[in-house]
Amino acid sequence: MLVLRIAFKFLVSIFAIILIFAGIVLTPTPAPVGIIFIIIGFFLLAAVSPDLMRWLRRRWGWLDRQLIKLERKLPRWLARQLRKSDIDKDEEEQAPA
Repeated sequence: MLVLRIAFKFLVSIFAIILIFAGIVLTPTPAPVGIIFIIIGFFLLAAVSPDLMRWLRRRWGWLDRQLIKLERKLPRWLARQLRKSDIDKDEEEQAPA
């Protein structure tokens, strides 16, 4: 069971990375399909691999700032997924809910 869970997370992570790269390639097209692919890819990564997203947010400050802005505008259930990958997550865990 554990092996299946790890394999599933790995496959979803690979799919999310492919979506992000495809989105980067498709961004200059007239339709904003690339941006949608990038957003879906980051949501998938945040859902299955918060540690990888935390590393990306630490490495790229601009990405962290954009995701923080996005969290404020998203529905609560989507923002919660992004918050799992927040760099300052330790402070939120200690705060009362």
